[in-house]
Amino acid sequence: MRIYRDVIKTRELQFLSKLPGVDEAEKAHRLLSGVKGIEGVKLIRVGHLSLRYDVRILTLQMIESALGDVGFFLDNRLTTRIQRSLFAYCEDAQRASLGVEHDPEHVIFSHHDSATHDPRPHNWRNYI
Repeated sequence: MRIYRDVIKTRELQFLSKLPGVDEAEKAHRLLSGVKGIEGVKLIRVGHLSLRYDVRILTLQMIESALGDVGFFLDNRLTTRIQRSLFAYCEDAQRASLGVEHDPEHVIFSHHDSATHDPRPHNWRNYI
């Protein structure tokens, strides 16, 4: 049972909202719910999301990269970037010790999933 507990990670994501009155965390919550490997998603407060995931299937880096690809803006302060790097190193080392292969083609959301949760046209997502 200890192995199971060690592979489930709990992390907090902080989003930046480019538009007043738009909660990126709430939109991400809807998008991430039901994704394979994500055990739980919880809104903490505006702009903050708590995430539980199985590191054998996903890493924080994979999740954040997928969110960025569909137009979400994550907090990018220096302390957050350092923390991300530390998590990425630890999670990659743990996956390697568990024998989990790195799959650069791993897809978290299909285009259909992201399009249904973000009503903006694809070319507008980089600007708004």
